Amino acid sequence: MVKQVKNFMDKGDDNLGDAVSKVSNKTVNRFAKSDTGKNLGSWLFMIGFLIALIAGIIAGVSATGVMAVDFNVNSLMMGILVLIGIVVGLVNITDKEAVAFLIATIAIMSGSAGFNALNALSMGPLAAFLSALVSMIAIFVAPAAVIVGLKVIWATARKA
Repeated sequence: MVKQVKNFMDKGDDNLGDAVSKVSNKTVNRFAKSDTGKNLGSWLFMIGFLIALIAGIIAGVSATGVMAVDFNVNSLMMGILVLIGIVVGLVNITDKEAVAFLIATIAIMSGSAGFNALNALSMGPLAAFLSALVSMIAIFVAPAAVIVGLKVIWATARKA
């Protein structure tokens, strides 16, 4: 990659940002299409989803007041979910899957807010549990959605 950027700079073009972007985008795409990238993306998605479910259950039980969870544990799980979500967004979601993934992400993120409506039906503990569970899943998919969204915007802008 460094050699390619240096070659680009030697040609007299001052646009270093474009060179780095082109080289890094090709590198990420090449890795994502490789067997290693596909395996890593699949495993990270499964691991991330599992962590999100476990963290959501723990946060949900904590939100109902049945059990108290240390805030550091909760924030550590959220940090791990964000990091895994970024990698999943870079490696795991293909161009063909992008629109469906973004629509599903919108549904998950809006669904977590929708569970708060259960409070009006005097279902406070159930609402707190479901809201916390779906919120953890949303924390996992949100960074991936931002990455995929930026990739879609970039691809669309390049075609225009």
